[in-house]
Amino acid sequence: MNISQLQYLVSAASFGSFTKAASVHHLTVPTISQSIKQLEDEMNTVIFYRTKKGVVPTKEGELILQHTAAILKNIEVMQTELLNLKEEYVESITISTIPGFVPQVVQATLELMLKYPSLKVQMIEGDTQTVMKNVHDGYANMGLISYSENQKNSSFEWTPIAEGKALLIMNTNSHLRFFKTISPEDLENEVFVLYKDEHLENIVHNLMSGNATNRIALITNNTEALCQMVVKGDAITIAPDFIVSSLSSIYQDHLVTVPLKQFSLDKAILGRITRTNTQIPKIVEEFTTRLTDRVNPFGSI
Repeated sequence: MNISQLQYLVSAASFGSFTKAASVHHLTVPTISQSIKQLEDEMNTVIFYRTKKGVVPTKEGELILQHTAAILKNIEVMQTELLNLKEEYVESITISTIPGFVPQVVQATLELMLKYPSLKVQMIEGDTQTVMKNVHDGYANMGLISYSENQKNSSFEWTPIAEGKALLIMNTNSHLRFFKTISPEDLENEVFVLYKDEHLENIVHNLMSGNATNRIALITNNTEALCQMVVKGDAITIAPDFIVSSLSSIYQDHLVTVPLKQFSLDKAILGRITRTNTQIPKIVEEFTTRLTDRVNPFGSI
């Protein structure tokens, strides 16, 4: 007795015909007939009455069919659960992320490797547009970007991980370090270095509008380059507070941050994007939870 034989049995009973059952399963009538005859011999029971109009279950056959239906249903449930289990413990994930969030991705990977020793994470760095394209085109299971509410669209599912405010960042020798808040009018003859991001670019252009002597010297998605320019080049930049807190202590010891008065209510969101209408693997959800716990040690947003 095997699963195929049970399926043939149910089909023959459903259609009342070996011919129709054979057609459904793309087999010959003798194959169906022989399969059911083997079942009858194995159980020493006549399952069907054969007539010129087709086949009809015997009383014993009706009992066998009831149990057969239950068996096939249980097998279907088992196969579904096995599929879900495999999906839950898939140990490969591709993440596209902005560079500023790389340290958290690495730490989350190390933590998950303790639970899943064979975990394989492929990390692709890029600016916001690159991350969005990688996720949209299916190259990455998930993307990590910084965005504002007005940047959201229906192409992705947007899952916030942390919320913060944009800060002005300078080195410890800057005269701006004494300000409690910064407005466009406070900036004069300042050299900006800028992370390539639509939300941050809009804020910087508003800040620069206060004085024509302000200028942008560098736009990049390399956080190392930005930090070097601020620490050694006396430039200034802006970044969300959750990115600043992730910087190496080597840089944090030489940096000062000041809130932006005009943009104190303009929240920056660090979040995960996934493709719309696409099932999210359990490992992606677990990875997201680890990231959220790292960024929000005292509770998620």
